[in-house]
Amino acid sequence: MKNKQSLRLHQAQRQRQAFSPARGRFIEILTKNRQELAAELRSLIAVNPFLHTVADEVLFAQAQPESDLRADLLTQLHTGRWRCRIDAAEYIIEALDDHGFYDPAQPAPGFPMEDIAAALEVIQQLEPFGVGCRDSLDFIRCQLKSRNETTALRVLNEGAAELSTHRTNALCRKLNITETELNRQLEIIRTCQLYPCQLGQTENSCVQADVLLTLADDEFTITPLTPQVSLDIPAGPLSPPLKQYLKEARLTLDQIDQRNLTMQLVFQSLVRRQRNHLMSEAPLAVCRLKEVAEETGLHVSTVSRACAHKYYEYHGLIRPFSDLLCKPLHNVSRSEIAAQLKRWIEEENPDSPLDDEQLAQRFQNEGLILSRRRIADVRKRLNIPNSYRRKALKKAP
Repeated sequence: MKNKQSLRLHQAQRQRQAFSPARGRFIEILTKNRQELAAELRSLIAVNPFLHTVADEVLFAQAQPESDLRADLLTQLHTGRWRCRIDAAEYIIEALDDHGFYDPAQPAPGFPMEDIAAALEVIQQLEPFGVGCRDSLDFIRCQLKSRNETTALRVLNEGAAELSTHRTNALCRKLNITETELNRQLEIIRTCQLYPCQLGQTENSCVQADVLLTLADDEFTITPLTPQVSLDIPAGPLSPPLKQYLKEARLTLDQIDQRNLTMQLVFQSLVRRQRNHLMSEAPLAVCRLKEVAEETGLHVSTVSRACAHKYYEYHGLIRPFSDLLCKPLHNVSRSEIAAQLKRWIEEENPDSPLDDEQLAQRFQNEGLILSRRRIADVRKRLNIPNSYRRKALKKAP
């Protein structure tokens, strides 16, 4: 008798998380480390009248390089005769992002659109060339126009769809040019710069910690080191554009608070699992992203973003979060395997050093099956030469 498929309906609960613009914005903020978040906050403070800095050395120290170039733009503005509202042009200069770009679609409270458009035309005549462009693509177009590269400009304007799908033959037919000519025009486009200037700090060789970890009375304390901003709400009714600014400011602060909470939950889990390592420099325990996600109730991808490019300070040293993660190898942490391997090599007879095969046999005697190739990989990661090299170094005068 054939089995009949049941058509009964069964109710079941399923947890789903819808992706929204707010969620995407939170993920973007979560991915940023302390320095990147400080740069983001500087840009937001420049255009949002409700956000203000709180005493934080990161914001002030990194914002310092901006003042010279902005002051130079203001000097050019005030020393020339321009047919625009000067206060609107000053607003645009302050609203430029770190690369000198300005999006005319963003709200400009207190200024009609025609005044902003006229002031933007003036800003785009200042030096350096390209200040006030919308984005890198707009800046490349300006460079091609100034160099009279009409064919390259057509490739950029009319061939975006074909270039993104690598359909060069279709683009050649569309523009009525040969493939050799197309490649030449692409080379011309590649010679263009992406940014007209750098208003923010171009390079910061000093890594800054996102959290401070301290130990007192055998208890760890975690202190976030996030750049601080405050919300300043004026009294009285607000116009619709200002209400939108206030909404965005509140959303930004909420997402920063959520970022800090998520990052602290993840780091607390890492510290809890690596307590012995942090207190007594014992080998790292097995600690994977999946286990941290299960403990914190977060998704694995969220934990990964909270750890990526984040640093903690402990005993005056700054290390990445990822240093506290340790993948297992046959249910034993890689750190324990490396520590045992290093210990055996330190205790070996210098005249008869252990080769990788002998080390693998020792691990097998301990109940851990490791291949000779795996032993060699761990040894190389520890910068330990092979047995032949170790013996030769021992004999060298």
